[in-house]
Parts: sequence; C-alpha cells; structure tokens
Amino acid sequence: MQYLSQDLILLALNPQTGKTRFSWYSALDYGLVGSLLLDLVLQGKLEIDNNNRVIGAIRASHGQAAASNTGDEFLDRHLNEVLASSRPRTARFWVTRWRRKYRWFQPIVLQNLVDLGILERQEQRILGLFPTQRYFLTDESIQREIVQQVRAAVLEGIGLDSRMAALISLMQASHLTDAVFRPEERPEARSRIKAIAEGELVGQAVSKAILTIQTAATLGAVNVR
Repeated sequence: MQYLSQDLILLALNPQTGKTRFSWYSALDYGLVGSLLLDLVLQGKLEIDNNNRVIGAIRASHGQAAASNTGDEFLDRHLNEVLASSRPRTARFWVTRWRRKYRWFQPIVLQNLVDLGILERQEQRILGLFPTQRYFLTDESIQREIVQQVRAAVLEGIGLDSRMAALISLMQASHLTDAVFRPEERPEARSRIKAIAEGELVGQAVSKAILTIQTAATLGAVNVR
C-alpha cells in the first residue's frame, strides 16, 4: 500500500465479517489519523522539534523549506494546514484536531481502498431495518502479505525499515497486536515492538509522533494545547 492508513486498516479488517476489529477507546481512529502525520514526516515534509512541535522540514543540503506538496490532494491539504498555522503546534494538537475533524475516519480510508479495487463494499441491514456497510477483500492475498511482512519484521527483523517500524508502532497504538500474532507469540512480539518504536530506526521525529498517537489512543481523548 502507498499510505500507512491503508496498511493499518487492512490489518484491522476482519475478512470474514467485513468489519474492522473492535478497538478500545477508539484507538484505531487515533492510529489512522496519526498515520497522516507520520506519512508527512516519513516523506520529509514535516519535522518534530525538541519541544514536540511540528514544523516544516528543511532540506539540509540547501537550507530551504521542503516542497509543500506530496502529489496527493488529501495529504497536501493537511500538510498545508500545518504550514499555514499562525505558530508551531505540537504533534498532540494536530492528532487531536484531525481526530475531531474526522470523527468517522475509517469509512474514508475504506472507501479509498474500494476506489482502488482492493475492497468491495456491500450494503446490508441489521434486523432488516438499520443500514450498515461491510467491506470485503477482492483478493485476500493482499492482506495476508501485509500481515506476513509485519510478522517477519517483528519476529525476525526482516524488512524492518523506517516505514515498517512506523506501521508496527501504529499497529500497537491501535491495539491490533493480537490480530497479527498468536497467543504464544504475543509476549515476545510486544517486547520487540516496544524496542522497534523506541529504536533509532524510526528516527526522533517519528518516535515523538508515535508517542503522541499512543497516548491519544490510550486515553481516547486529549486536551489541546
């Protein structure tokens, strides 16, 4: 997948029910919103300073601001929102702001995958009265591949780059570890995930963003500063 939110929603999707797995305190919603910030940091468009404030990235070689576009309209909208702020805001501020803005962010990501042909949406009615949507994979090997990549990165260190480390940390923040690892694997997996999130591979900016997302996902609500 091109974006972290796409991978994360596929990790959360139950292919049998067509629904995302239950997530305590809306942790998955915070993880998805936080993935916007992480994608922009990973692309080198944003940085997080020593005071945990999100700022526009500077190209070290020329001392100039990085381009204010990513080629994706949705990401560009959020990037420019950060850049247009009257003063630098914390990562916590942006995660909270975007979570409130997108109270139902999951359908946005799911519809994106429908548009890409990865998911198929089915309209159903609960008790024949209440409409609901379910999303089924058009090719289940896509989800299996993402799961296998995460498992290999955590348990064996295979394919563990900065993007994968960010996805693994988002998975943990979204309380999806149990959906990927078997019961006997979970103690070791959690220990390794903690080390990945805190390791140098992720980078300081991404580590700070991840901590913000994990805190927000755990509390379910945070105060804007």
